[in-house]
Amino acid sequence: MFAIVDIETTGGQVGANNITEIAIVLYNGNEIEGKFATLVNPCLPIQKYVQTLTGITDEMVASAPLFEQLAPNIFNLLKDRIFVAHNVSFDYPIVKQQLASAGFNLGTHKICTIKYAKKIFPGLPKYGLGTLCQELNIKLKGHHRASDDALATAELFSILMRHDSTGELQRMLKKKS
Repeated sequence: MFAIVDIETTGGQVGANNITEIAIVLYNGNEIEGKFATLVNPCLPIQKYVQTLTGITDEMVASAPLFEQLAPNIFNLLKDRIFVAHNVSFDYPIVKQQLASAGFNLGTHKICTIKYAKKIFPGLPKYGLGTLCQELNIKLKGHHRASDDALATAELFSILMRHDSTGELQRMLKKKS
């Protein structure tokens, strides 16, 4: 039902950067059904501050598959699921654009765990993934690596769903219909 996605990119600007790493956690609302993660050759140099933040270097991605090689599998993992990400307004447009460049049209519903967390746990000082993981005792060992962030986001999403006594998720999904 849900595809929890995290990406790392060559830089921080949507539209001007390519994916260097992608992770997808397939979650049915109760448990993880599958995981996919890979480095991606972005065909662009990775900005130095991003290399420092993520630990992903140009050398690491040089022999990784190109996104268009991965696109059929990524599209199949995402197409029939709700796209969930921490800051979906960053991840979704980049994934959608790179899929479109490879000939795939992604048109799934999407949920932002930042917005969801603000509804379920209002009043926290910050809603970054690292902060929420610390607040909610979620293990996050490799922050700013797609696989670790996607798994932490999956656990966060599960916690949010369990604490959603007012039907906020259903409201968010209806707004997107």
